[in-house]
Amino acid sequence: MIWLSLIPAVIAILFTFKTKKLIISLFIGVLVGSFIKNGFIDGLTSLGEYMMGAVASKDSAYTLSFLVAFGSLADLIEMAGGIAGFSDKVSKWAKNEKSVLRWAWLLSAITFFDGSFHMIAVGTVLSPILKKVKGSKEKFAFVLSVTSLQLIIIIPIATAYLGYMVTLVTNNIKLHGIEQSAYSLVVKSVFFNFYSWVMLLIALAVTLFGLGFGKYRMGKATKPHEEFTKAHMEREALLSKDLEEYPKNSKNLIIPVAVLLTSTIFFFWWTGRENATGFFNALENADFSRSIFSGIMLTLLFTTIFFLFQKISLAEIETHIVMGGEKLLSLVIILILSWALTAVTQELGFNELISEDLVKSIPRYLIPSILFVISGLIAYSIGSSWATWALMMPLAINFAANSGVSLPLMIGTVWAGGAVAEVIAPLAAEMTDISYGDHLTTSFPYFVGGIVITTLCYVIVGFFI
Repeated sequence: MIWLSLIPAVIAILFTFKTKKLIISLFIGVLVGSFIKNGFIDGLTSLGEYMMGAVASKDSAYTLSFLVAFGSLADLIEMAGGIAGFSDKVSKWAKNEKSVLRWAWLLSAITFFDGSFHMIAVGTVLSPILKKVKGSKEKFAFVLSVTSLQLIIIIPIATAYLGYMVTLVTNNIKLHGIEQSAYSLVVKSVFFNFYSWVMLLIALAVTLFGLGFGKYRMGKATKPHEEFTKAHMEREALLSKDLEEYPKNSKNLIIPVAVLLTSTIFFFWWTGRENATGFFNALENADFSRSIFSGIMLTLLFTTIFFLFQKISLAEIETHIVMGGEKLLSLVIILILSWALTAVTQELGFNELISEDLVKSIPRYLIPSILFVISGLIAYSIGSSWATWALMMPLAINFAANSGVSLPLMIGTVWAGGAVAEVIAPLAAEMTDISYGDHLTTSFPYFVGGIVITTLCYVIVGFFI
């Protein structure tokens, strides 16, 4: 009855595709899996065990804590005028649409450690400038989406994704007795994330040459009032309204970011130095979850002291630390539920489902492309790269173990498939002041083109594995 292991994930995907509500859909998937495994009453009582088990491991707790702390840091920076101050600096050099888009790329150098922060910071900095030069909001939303996850996921150091990626690989290779360094596998797999590389090239071409962006649309834009009341939309507008509490100061963005980057690298070296012969070898042997958490906590402490010297009250700082952490609560819930869904599907026999005979029945050269397409469909349906990675990584590791296909290649296809969810990001539409429907319909032709090109790349690579 191991085929029953597919039911929780399929139900979660179908509910998400129908409702577009990821948290509710993942919860239903976990609940159904718990019922199948334990019956009705025991299923209800064991539901909490799956969810608590998802956060019980030290690595998972570190990852979730880092995300909350990062939300706090981002809110502190915005409160202290760091983003607004940097916007004033940039406006002196950005004189037309093309230069605004180029700045979206350049600003990745100081916002690369988290996709949401990149979209919020860069969108806040450049949107007023884009409006002034009468540039295309749809084009900016596309470039903003691509320069978030697609760019950040291929940077294997000091990012919000890195701890989660390493933890995910670590947990799955342990099940197969693979003793390779999880970080080393993640670094190697970056080169096989063809989708992110392809989308970055497309976005770069849009930035430099336009590529006729906006002339071709796929689909019909939906309007927010179809799902929400007028009162709800008015409340959201008030919550998202920019408030300048303190004078604009670009140093309040640049200095905390510099501290975060240097401190994280330092802790990578510190936690790995005892088992290493040099600096780069220490990075490879680092305790990554502990390092990124230590880096963000040191940065929060430094930023607090730095802002206190600027006469920002401790009460104000504490309030924004709490507010910033709350903003990422939905992502924390998504991760917990996606990990719980992975746990219940594995208990139902998902790993045994991918038997050696089944794997050998698939032409070897098609395995990477098939895995990418399946991952991409799931990612687009549920709208979450994090959840897709959690669902598909056990499948990828099983395929690699049973087929002999390169482990970094299979891991890379999962990153690529999950990244499909983030090309058309609702947050990018919000930050550029367009509807999600307009962002979707204008970006979709390039989104589909990237999938086609990537699939062909994996088929070609399949002949050489």
